[in-house]
Amino acid sequence: MVLFALSAGHEASGQATAILFRYLPEGGELTSSVILKDVEEGPFIDPVEFAARNPGGWGMKAPSSAEFEAPASTIRSLETQDFSQPFGPQMTAEVWFRGQEAIQTSTLLSNRISESEGFTIGLENDVPFVEFAIQNSTFRLDADGPLELDKNAWVAANIMYWQGTLTLRLFVDGVQHAAAEEQLSIPSPYSISHPVMVGSSATGDVESPTLTGTFTGQLFAAVIRGYSAPDEYLTSGIPHDGSAYFGMPAYHDYPLDNQRLPADLRIQQSPVEIQKRFFLPYTNDLYIPQGTATNVEEIDGEEIPFVYVSYYHRTRQGTIELQHSIVVEMNARTGLVRRTFRLMGQLGYSHAGGIAYSHDAIYVSSSSVIERYPLPQWDASNPLKYVDLEADVNGTIQTPSKASFISAFRDTLWVGDYRTSSDTAPFLFAHALDENGRPNPQPAYRFPITRRIQGVDLFEAPQGTVVVLSRNRSSSTAELLRYRLDALSPTSIVSPDSTVIMPHGIEDLSFLPDGSLWTNSESGTDYYQRKPSGGWSSYYPFVYSIPASSILGTTVSTKLDELPRSGNLDVGVFPNPFVDRLNISLNGGADRLVSIFVVDLLGRRVATLAEGKRAGDIGTVTWNAGEVPAGMYFTVVNDGFRYTVKSVIHTN
Repeated sequence: MVLFALSAGHEASGQATAILFRYLPEGGELTSSVILKDVEEGPFIDPVEFAARNPGGWGMKAPSSAEFEAPASTIRSLETQDFSQPFGPQMTAEVWFRGQEAIQTSTLLSNRISESEGFTIGLENDVPFVEFAIQNSTFRLDADGPLELDKNAWVAANIMYWQGTLTLRLFVDGVQHAAAEEQLSIPSPYSISHPVMVGSSATGDVESPTLTGTFTGQLFAAVIRGYSAPDEYLTSGIPHDGSAYFGMPAYHDYPLDNQRLPADLRIQQSPVEIQKRFFLPYTNDLYIPQGTATNVEEIDGEEIPFVYVSYYHRTRQGTIELQHSIVVEMNARTGLVRRTFRLMGQLGYSHAGGIAYSHDAIYVSSSSVIERYPLPQWDASNPLKYVDLEADVNGTIQTPSKASFISAFRDTLWVGDYRTSSDTAPFLFAHALDENGRPNPQPAYRFPITRRIQGVDLFEAPQGTVVVLSRNRSSSTAELLRYRLDALSPTSIVSPDSTVIMPHGIEDLSFLPDGSLWTNSESGTDYYQRKPSGGWSSYYPFVYSIPASSILGTTVSTKLDELPRSGNLDVGVFPNPFVDRLNISLNGGADRLVSIFVVDLLGRRVATLAEGKRAGDIGTVTWNAGEVPAGMYFTVVNDGFRYTVKSVIHTN
């Protein structure tokens, strides 16, 4: 019998840090010894992945799979030694697979022979389930509904016994579908018996079981962990990026005799509330995340948020520029990758330190350059996942900044420097965008900022325009620094209004309209975790958001759908551009009380045109701007919601 020692930090629950069984097709030393019958192992390229993962493509690696065809294909473990758990059953069993036969009733992973004790993860009429049999009783959980045919799925079952309570939980693609608790007494120690069957049902006896294949499709991995995996792992969305484990970190597959702590137990808890959390895509393909941007898109009458992440390529040995830098477009509700763009312009192999979204384009900043990449419109009838992006030849500028990070706010690009104590002082620059979304190379503003800043974004909060900067303060601590925009000084660094402690490895920032703030962590990437000189101690492998209340001190809106799409008011300004007089017209919402004012690029109010008046009593109001310098301004109408219209004053 094998008795596993308890890991530090897990004594209370008796968790043992051990991978008891792992099957990886073509896995070499990473896989347990198994007996295969009529199972074909090899690379698997989904047709939608062909552009990126074929030998002449983008350089990404195709995952290996095992092809099953019932009833011929079977797999069983070769080991016969049971695993002993001193405090009762504690395990997490997982399967990554794709079914290719309609209405499957299949065993995916099991250690049960006939009616013996043990567990089974399977499908019944395509609905995932887990069963656990012990003491002549069988406990079962079923998922909420069936899986789609020819779609990848990650099914995980958590079986946990502690002090007279048996807890079962079932997860599909990072979402808990079912949970149950049973009160019973299980004598210690508990043995997890062998053999283990993959894609197969077994009858007979342990010494010579009879196996029958039940599954038809592709199986990418199967794992049994000798402990209850934490929620930071089990409840994080997977991006389905086409790589191994569908985007969950594969580079932590240490050899089974390696004593390093498993990846899921190394994920650090966040010191701040996390609203959404998805595993970062493409880290298995040796990409390192950098920039973050967001956008809201109307699809079939519903507003869907998207988050964009930029990456550069870096091997474990530190070699860069072997592959183009990329930008990934993810659904911010589901975490699924919709499109991946390869940068083909001047910054095609750049660090891609920051990205911003504005005017239907992605702005990439790196090496004192800002480059504009117009995005093609999404075509649901021809959903290409991998797209080469060409740069706007008139949308590239040199900036005085190092251009380490970038965000867009009020038709302005805010660009900043990452600098350490050995560098010259860093600044935050503001570059105005013209009506075509092209940046002015001459910054309108420049503010000194503190060192080691990784990202920036701005938000129109109830208390005024807020500037948020991200910083990795030390080798283990990261933080968000909040300022009022009108408090920034062009001559000196000002103190932040508040500081929020964040997971280490924080990068660029981007607000959604509901006030949720998105960022990503490069701490979980292959290079920083497995480089020869030693990996980072921190580990937070996610693109994630925090709620508005955590950084703004208030809730902006609980749902995107509650935000105004076009509002009840129609606000118009004319002429635009103008020289000295601007007319603002209101239509609709006659009984609503409104305030009308004008702000400059820094959010400073330069004129108040109406305060608490009924919209129907106004009609049109005129701003006499003869004493205001030429430049860009914003007319703001507030009737409980904010309507913002850009206007430009030209000189005579």
